[in-house]
Amino acid sequence: MTALILTLGASLFLLKSNLGLTPKTISKISSTYWNYNKSVVKEFAQQSADTRVGVILLLLAFILQLINALWPIRWKDLGIDWYGVLVSIGFCIIVLSLAHWYTNKLSEKIYKKTIHILEKEREGSKDGRR
Repeated sequence: MTALILTLGASLFLLKSNLGLTPKTISKISSTYWNYNKSVVKEFAQQSADTRVGVILLLLAFILQLINALWPIRWKDLGIDWYGVLVSIGFCIIVLSLAHWYTNKLSEKIYKKTIHILEKEREGSKDGRR
């Protein structure tokens, strides 16, 4: 149970630290007085997406460990079930592939929002509204 609680706590701390990394915050970090750096925006967007997907995976692991901890153990469950191992490996490959795909989509979405914010601020500064 200690491992389960610490896993949940770690995911909450990761989520809390990452929620502050919004497109608005990324735009402030990556901009200078005259312009902005697209590669910095891209890196921050990727970092934000990776952390968010990592938190989802940690929460999934927590739920699976909790189910396993609450499941009644029978004597025959103490052996190694190779079929179960293969199914588990296949499941993990599918989940991690989907996580990789989702991370890329989320990163692109955050990147586009941030660039949109930066372009609006840039237009506002050209008009003298900054």
